[in-house]
Amino acid sequence: MFELFKPEFFRDGLLGELRRSGGYWKGSMVVAPCGTFRLALAGSRKGPGTVPLKLAKELPGRFKSIMPEIQTSLFGHYTPYKEAVDAGEETGSPCPNVVSPEALWPHVAPAHVLVEPLGGVPTVEIAFRVAWDEEHTVGARFQNWQFIELNGSVRG
Repeated sequence: MFELFKPEFFRDGLLGELRRSGGYWKGSMVVAPCGTFRLALAGSRKGPGTVPLKLAKELPGRFKSIMPEIQTSLFGHYTPYKEAVDAGEETGSPCPNVVSPEALWPHVAPAHVLVEPLGGVPTVEIAFRVAWDEEHTVGARFQNWQFIELNGSVRG
């Protein structure tokens, strides 16, 4: 009877052990040079979907090629915050002084990687906690490894 409540798990040679929770297969993954991200993959009760699993495995090898788009979009997110602080409109938490997209990485921490369909298209979201916006997690979304948008969500 208690087998119904036993946590489901899936073992992958590259990603390690994934456990099913909240409709996703969850674990963690290291993406250099950022560090360790929480990982969530869409799938069925039997295991992660073939495409989400494949995309998650590809991410570490592709990260350096998509890094410029991520840092440019994060810098675009940062700029209005810095301008508001400089204008005296924002007096909340301190805003770091970042002079270029390449210089923002010390002010960014890994949050999660989510791989699931968005509008029916497999999507990889690489999310970060950022020093200038402590209320949100900011995720760069990719479809077919092409940047589609920067998404902000309330930090949970």
